[in-house]
Amino acid sequence: MSLKTGSIRVNYGVVIVLACLGVFMALAFSNYYLLKRSGEIADDVRHKQERQLVKHELNHELLLFAHAQSQISDWDDSYEALSGALDEKFIFDNITDWLWSDFGLLMTFVVAPDNKTTVAVLKDTRLKAGQGDAIISDNADLVEEARKKFRYEFTAPKLKAAALLREDELVGIDEGRFAWSIRDINGHLAFTYAQVIASDVAVENKDMHPNILFTIRAIDKDYLAHASDKLNLKDFHFAFLKEPVSTSGSLPIVTLPDGRIVHARWTPENPSQTIWNQTMPVLAAPFIVAAITLLLIALRFSHVLHALQKSEEQNRFLALHDALTGLPNRLFFDKELESAIVHKKHAHCAILCLDLDRFKAVNDSFGHEAGDEVLAVVSSRIAERLGKSGIVSRVGGDEFNILIYGHKEKDELRTLCEGLIADVCSPILVTGGVAEVGASIGVSLWPEDAATVKSALRGADEALYLSKEKGRGCVSFAGQIRGKTAESHIASPEEGLEQLKSMLAKAG
Repeated sequence: MSLKTGSIRVNYGVVIVLACLGVFMALAFSNYYLLKRSGEIADDVRHKQERQLVKHELNHELLLFAHAQSQISDWDDSYEALSGALDEKFIFDNITDWLWSDFGLLMTFVVAPDNKTTVAVLKDTRLKAGQGDAIISDNADLVEEARKKFRYEFTAPKLKAAALLREDELVGIDEGRFAWSIRDINGHLAFTYAQVIASDVAVENKDMHPNILFTIRAIDKDYLAHASDKLNLKDFHFAFLKEPVSTSGSLPIVTLPDGRIVHARWTPENPSQTIWNQTMPVLAAPFIVAAITLLLIALRFSHVLHALQKSEEQNRFLALHDALTGLPNRLFFDKELESAIVHKKHAHCAILCLDLDRFKAVNDSFGHEAGDEVLAVVSSRIAERLGKSGIVSRVGGDEFNILIYGHKEKDELRTLCEGLIADVCSPILVTGGVAEVGASIGVSLWPEDAATVKSALRGADEALYLSKEKGRGCVSFAGQIRGKTAESHIASPEEGLEQLKSMLAKAG
């Protein structure tokens, strides 16, 4: 339904549809936002849990390995067997055989205070002394870090050997008597551990430069697959990055001497996807029902409002227009004329009164239906002749009022009026035959002939009767009435009008 508010035309049918659409969109958005926030919170919680799992697992594994390796590094027999003359049997039993079979170490070295390797073992194979010097040189920072931690124990209030570390003490991976890192060893990614070989005897002797047990454990496909299964993470691996990345699926582990940062990486799990997958089927049915219901409501109200719109527009049209011809009616014409004269919408205008001649004969000969057809055709011809230069209104049975905006010269107006008469006189095909009518026109000019709306209409009406007095089918101007009145010494225009009406009545 379209209604005018001032100059704005409001289509309430569209408003109803948009309102229903707005309700549906609000419902959809609220549910979307709720699911989205729930998914984001679930993802955030899960990603934090994954980071904590990885951090705890690495910390736990390093401490366990340090504790196991300390069984050799903190053992009095190890200190004695690896200091001075080497005990080959001890080396074979406890390093070459045991460390490989129990821990699967890739390489094991005993590093002297001058950072030279006195013992080198590849898996379970003993190498020549010195064959690991290049590796130790590349990882000298770890060896020195382990020594610094050991020397710190001499100044600490209480000594705590790595062998005494217990799982429930929650000691961080940076504490204890060892140093560790993840390094690229001959093209293979590996854990590297450096642990001081210093038993109670070494402490008692204040041996500040003990040997170092340096071990390498490969990070291979089997290890990564095992870690992925244990942590329940997809694609768990390690990567070297230039900058720390602490986003989901990434955890900075250790910084290398060259500035690169080792990261644990994995594909993060997103519970939000599971939430969406499980929730959408449940929400889909209510949303579809809601959408269909709102659509039906919108269509129903739109249909009702459309019918009301048509009725309201029809009533508004009929209030200002003639139902038969569709032309403006007297009310419309009076408002337009008042706007032109009282409000001076135009500087000049011409008012025409047009009556049909011989119209009663059409009704008598062909019937009132044919008379209606004649009125419709005549109205169309007059409106077409005027175009945008003015308006025509039907004010009575066969009476028409015409308003010409910014009228032209009298001769041009006369030509226009004669054209109107010629249009009206053209034969009209009606039900039952061909009808012929004529037209008489009276013209009043504003402001030349009249100063008010009432006087302008009266002047045109008087000019019309003058045209009829002349014999019909012609045009007369209000100015002619004044001249004729002066010659006949008529006391007033009203008396002259009454005489004209009397004469016409007698003429039949």
